[in-house]
Amino acid sequence: MDRYPSTFDNTPDGIINFLKQIIRLRSDDVTEVNNFSSIFMSGRKVNKVPTSSSDVISGQDREGDFNYNVNYLFILVDNSGTLVWRRVALSSF
Repeated sequence: MDRYPSTFDNTPDGIINFLKQIIRLRSDDVTEVNNFSSIFMSGRKVNKVPTSSSDVISGQDREGDFNYNVNYLFILVDNSGTLVWRRVALSSF
């Protein structure tokens, strides 16, 4: 099912109701965009797989950088002002 209506009653009241519905849905979209950081992981996928938690290149690596391999998801986080890599083990489900 599409999020937005694609048809409407071709009468003045039908058009007004259609527009009201679009405006309401658009307002919901704007609220969701403002909450993206809580919904999606922010950062950029990088090509390197870190070899240790301190495998950080100053000026090149940025907080939120991430990558993965078959065993782990790696993400670069700020730990009290110091960037460090953290990893989470991947498993089947």
